[in-house]
Amino acid sequence: MSGQTINKGKSAVLFSRNTSDEDRLAVKETLQIPNEAVNDRYLGLPVHVGASRSGTFSYLKDIIWQRIMGWKEKMLSKAGKEIIIKAIAQAIPTFAMGCFDLTKGL
Repeated sequence: MSGQTINKGKSAVLFSRNTSDEDRLAVKETLQIPNEAVNDRYLGLPVHVGASRSGTFSYLKDIIWQRIMGWKEKMLSKAGKEIIIKAIAQAIPTFAMGCFDLTKGL
């Protein structure tokens, strides 16, 4: 009723690995969505979380490490670095932890 439509160019379909190629093709043709969501992200989180959660969410560790390495180049005191880590680096995985149960090792 609102006149809004789905942008099929930006949409994707996610299939289980047990789905046959014929069924995949039939669903994509019926929905008129050509894309399959393989390793896509939605709102910065992975669409599909497999058996290896540590591998799936390792990007969080990489993002935090890159931020910390960028701060190391700046001339900050130890107290300044501690405040930045507490304020910013702890906030990066918070959204992911609200949606998924992350592993203790991560």
